[in-house]
Amino acid sequence: MAGEQPDPPGPDPNRTIRHRWPQPGPPSQDPGHSPSTQRLPYTPDMLPDVPQYEAKPPKSSWWWVIVVGGIAVLVAAVAVAALLWSRSTAEPPAKPGSQAPARITDTKAQVSYLIPAGWKQADRPSYTSGISAGGAVVVAFPQQQGGIGGAATSEQLQATADTVALDTARRLLPDMGSRDGLRTRALEVGGRPAATASFRVVFKSATKDPAYVRIVAVHTGDGGLSYVYGSTVPDGDAARRALDDVLDSVTPA
Repeated sequence: MAGEQPDPPGPDPNRTIRHRWPQPGPPSQDPGHSPSTQRLPYTPDMLPDVPQYEAKPPKSSWWWVIVVGGIAVLVAAVAVAALLWSRSTAEPPAKPGSQAPARITDTKAQVSYLIPAGWKQADRPSYTSGISAGGAVVVAFPQQQGGIGGAATSEQLQATADTVALDTARRLLPDMGSRDGLRTRALEVGGRPAATASFRVVFKSATKDPAYVRIVAVHTGDGGLSYVYGSTVPDGDAARRALDDVLDSVTPA
């Protein structure tokens, strides 16, 4: 009979017993990664905040249309203004069949002057040419013997024009009483020295309207003087303008 085995000794109540619990192993490493690099699961907090900017809306292409349209309108306005200006400065075209205004060319007095519409030629003794219309008359004549000639100064020429105008008015206006409103001034007609004198005539008869008288004296090519005299009865703005138009048209012939 086998010997009895003694019972194993029981735990010593005064002995500290330590237990080992299983610990998790190291994380698996992916091939190609450094052992010191550890991949972590992605979370939104891992990236830094990026500032957000509000994108500007794209520019509309209409502003190009507005700019181009404004330039086109400006160019058109300039072109229209230039066209209107050129039309205003251009001479009007002559009407079909129209002719230049008629003129008197007095070769003896060596002057030429306009024949306005409604006027007609009038031959008068002692004058080399003349025209008339109603109560208006214009005559031309060269200087009589004993005149001042081409060496006259401007003042002398004005004084001579006044004297000749007064003498001619007394012959053509026999009822002449007095005169007033005398005006004289120097002129240049066709590049030649000239002068003009004008005044108002009062008749002796109280029932007769006053008249307007004007004369132009101009040096001739041969060193002499010629005159274009005009008078109109009765005096008035329209009558003066008509007579002045003829006297202002005097040129050397």
